[in-house]
Amino acid sequence: MKCLIIVAEKNIKKTDKEYLNDKIQEIKSLVTTLGWKILDTLIVNLRSIDPGFYLTEGKVREIKLLPQTCDAECLVFYNNLSPIHIRNLEREFGKKILTRVDIILMIFKEHAVSMEAKLQVELATLQIQLPRIYGIGKEMEQIRGGIGLRGPGERKTETMKRHIKEKIRTLKSKIEEIKKNRLTQFKGREKVFNVSIVGYTNSGKSTLMNVLTKANVPEEDKLFSTLDTKTKKMFIEGITMTLTDTVGFIEDLPHQLIESFYSTLEVVKRSSLLLHVVDISSKFADEKIRVVNEVIREIFAQDSLKLPEMVYVFNKVDLVSDIRVIEKFSNAYPNSVIISAKERINIEELKSKLKHLAEEFYRNL
Repeated sequence: MKCLIIVAEKNIKKTDKEYLNDKIQEIKSLVTTLGWKILDTLIVNLRSIDPGFYLTEGKVREIKLLPQTCDAECLVFYNNLSPIHIRNLEREFGKKILTRVDIILMIFKEHAVSMEAKLQVELATLQIQLPRIYGIGKEMEQIRGGIGLRGPGERKTETMKRHIKEKIRTLKSKIEEIKKNRLTQFKGREKVFNVSIVGYTNSGKSTLMNVLTKANVPEEDKLFSTLDTKTKKMFIEGITMTLTDTVGFIEDLPHQLIESFYSTLEVVKRSSLLLHVVDISSKFADEKIRVVNEVIREIFAQDSLKLPEMVYVFNKVDLVSDIRVIEKFSNAYPNSVIISAKERINIEELKSKLKHLAEEFYRNL
């Protein structure tokens, strides 16, 4: 698939250039994860958001004339567009219009392995599609059959809405059943030291999981390479514990996806310890820590559960050349470990910390 990426921002001159570049790199990484070809990336400076097209009509005309637009099979917007924006832009460009949310959903669909993950992706897709059906419905409902009568357009959209709502109810029921089965499995682990690896997507969680347990979790330089939780038993000097790899988070993850994946993250609620893996080489490590912690707090708040202890694991230290970066995070998070999972740096220090915390857990049983 050949695509043109568009990142539209208000008052770009006032926007932090590094932050904007990080957004651009993220959407590029999402698109390349699908294996698509990027023809170009356009940065569009907006004075205001147009209610009909999101972009101003002048910008739309300008983009239509670009040769990259003619060659593209679709236009991918970083921005969250409304159903009206998408419909109007598709008419104007004669191309498929996709948003960052659509791309994330496609990646999730590709990477889903278990039945639960597949059901959750389908649920999230329908929840995002539903308001778009409503947007289309307003237009189709204008096809009337007469005064006081419903036209064929209205009847068709109402049928589509009912079908999607029914499908959503069925999927939620199936996911709830899987959740109940998993809770039964958790009962056998209540007296075991359970460690969950959490973190921003592509922070190196799966690599760390493999280093510690030889779990053979796929290690790919792609976003959301892990969607299904994988739990392995591990031993450190005779001390038993379990280690679970979880789906990575991302800034502004669609709330429909967060809700859909809460049941997958149910294992996190049963954790004795959270290992929060952070890519220390990222210029926006602080922001990514905030994103993950907000989602984690929300997950535990749902059931009024107390947050377990969290140990920060600052990964990819081999990619950091400025010692001040390492000192900054070491000082800000004194209970942390600085490692490189890929290069096996300080892995023994991390194992020692896990052993100490596990011993403390078993003493307090």
